Amino acid sequence: MKYDNPHMSSHSPRMGNALTRGLGSFFLKLTGWELKGSMPDVDKFVIIGVPHTSNWDAISASLAMLASGFKYTFLIKKEWFFWPMGPLFRALGGYPVDRGRGGKAVVAQLTKYIEETDKVCIGFPPEGTRSLVKRYKTGFLRVAYAADVPVFICAFDGPNKHVVLDRLFPLTGDLDVDAKAIKDYVDATWTGVHPERQK
Repeated sequence: MKYDNPHMSSHSPRMGNALTRGLGSFFLKLTGWELKGSMPDVDKFVIIGVPHTSNWDAISASLAMLASGFKYTFLIKKEWFFWPMGPLFRALGGYPVDRGRGGKAVVAQLTKYIEETDKVCIGFPPEGTRSLVKRYKTGFLRVAYAADVPVFICAFDGPNKHVVLDRLFPLTGDLDVDAKAIKDYVDATWTGVHPERQK
């Protein structure tokens, strides 16, 4: 069913219904967080949630996506896809990956998934931890390069309690240059829930 939502574009992958959107909105407001901005007008992209400094990041982002009806794919180790968790994870956007085969195999797996899916957004937390990091992990860039899709920034504005759908970030194709440029932009523009874990 078509519905109007200022945060979504006509290309955005969708999930859920009026009930799930209502539940998402209710619990998002209950936590005091609010969704701002809009998704890019593209069919396929990688999305990163930054700066990741708190457990609230994942909770607020998940509730914001549920409230908006936006479907993003998040990665879970394939070992977790057992009954009854497997069907539940898939319904929520979970995608099983075999990390035991190594990073190149995971990139190839995700690239094939993107190529075979009409509308898709795969989410990554590039820090890989809530602790302070000097540089981002580069898995999200490897997937973006291999699948030839853009990277979109979803920012956690801690002081204002906003989940911000920020911008597509221009890529050069140089792994180290792009990873540093994205982190520099995030650190200069957004402040997480725990700034001391950010920079």
